Amino acid sequence: MNQGFKVAQAARRLQSHIIKTPLVEIEALSERTGKRVFVKLESLQRTGAFKFRGAMNYMLTLAQDEADKGVITASSGNHGLGMSLAGMLRGLSCTVVMPESAPEVKQRRARQYGATVILAGTCYDEAQEHAKLLAAERSLTYVPSFNHPAIIAGQGTILKEIMEELPDTEVVLAPVGGGGLISGLLLARDEYGFSPALVGVEPVNAACMQASVANGKLTTLSHMSTVADGVAVRTPGHLNFAMVERFNPQLVRVSDASILAAQKFLLQEAKLIVETAGAVPVAALLSGLLQTEAKTIVCVVSGANLDLSYLRDMI
Repeated sequence: MNQGFKVAQAARRLQSHIIKTPLVEIEALSERTGKRVFVKLESLQRTGAFKFRGAMNYMLTLAQDEADKGVITASSGNHGLGMSLAGMLRGLSCTVVMPESAPEVKQRRARQYGATVILAGTCYDEAQEHAKLLAAERSLTYVPSFNHPAIIAGQGTILKEIMEELPDTEVVLAPVGGGGLISGLLLARDEYGFSPALVGVEPVNAACMQASVANGKLTTLSHMSTVADGVAVRTPGHLNFAMVERFNPQLVRVSDASILAAQKFLLQEAKLIVETAGAVPVAALLSGLLQTEAKTIVCVVSGANLDLSYLRDMI
């Protein structure tokens, strides 16, 4: 196996850089479902999202000659924040290309970390194409958002923390966009021999991973529409898709209405601020999509970077 695909190495590398985020039971969710439901609050990770794990692991393994060129990446927001902070910590220049619709808070915070932010395209995939063109034109090192061994391994450290703190965890639900998180969790489960079932959750109209699994090949959605900008991806990464094909986790889809309802539920009942992508796993649970006898369930709340104006309107 490629040495980049080592969660244990990533965990040691990241130990002094990341926050071991809280794992807490949400009584309202437990009461609603009749199970013990915990949330892994990656919304409290540095930069406000789990993406910092993979970005920092990538940056710590980047060869000096590649780092000296400066890096460029595409992101719907959170990976860009992770790369911006990781670049600042390593002392190299970072450019982030975001879709024109990226939340203002994500744009602003990336700039605060010292990154150059460029807006291009209507979605992540279009921003990615622009970033690749700029990388070639300016001789910058292009960094994938989710399709890289070091990024996948970094995200896998989440499951290591969950299982160390709550070893009787039976099911872990996680949002799926390009597939970096679910493939990292699958990698960690295999590497450590963990036993919980892993469930990937996608929006109904942005389910590129499930389309790829159904077609037996990497598939690009011709149309995509979802309120969950953090998982709005038309094509999964080929490494991520290969991991999903290999380990065959359960994949489910949730409606935008259920995502918004879950987001409001977490705010009202648990006083948790989460972005729409972060509410995706909870939406699956509240919608009754998880048919299981399991009694101990963890939902990965992936991020909390939303504009205050959005929060005001939601309230």
